[in-house]
Amino acid sequence: MKAYENGTPAYFATPPVNLIRAFHTSLTQITKANISLEERFQLHRDAAKRVRSAAADLGLKLVPVDPACTANGMTAIYLPEGLGVADLVPRLAKREVVITGGIHKENKDKYFRIGHMGVTVVQPERGDLDRVVAALKESLQEALASKKNA
Repeated sequence: MKAYENGTPAYFATPPVNLIRAFHTSLTQITKANISLEERFQLHRDAAKRVRSAAADLGLKLVPVDPACTANGMTAIYLPEGLGVADLVPRLAKREVVITGGIHKENKDKYFRIGHMGVTVVQPERGDLDRVVAALKESLQEALASKKNA
């Protein structure tokens, strides 16, 4: 900025205009919504509990050891023994559900992450979480059966 203000040439980085506009749009949607921030935060807490409860019902273990260390916008879940991320992601994608594998280098193929935030949470009538939970159950059953038959 100093070079610009002084009228001298200098290298500059182009700001990520698309991300700035997306951030502005997101904040506008949040601040203009018919629900308060506290209600939004509660919806995220409720969605997180719902996903974690579904994982427990499927016999899956969460990555965070302490529930106080969990995020309300994402849940990290260990895969059953013998399954890897590559066994699950394509099966979920076939059901139009997108998740991502782990990122920690020591166990990245042993867990996956489910995001639950934004419209997925504040517009429950869309049924996004229902679809994710149902697809996860079906995909895990299919992957485990495939491993048994191999």
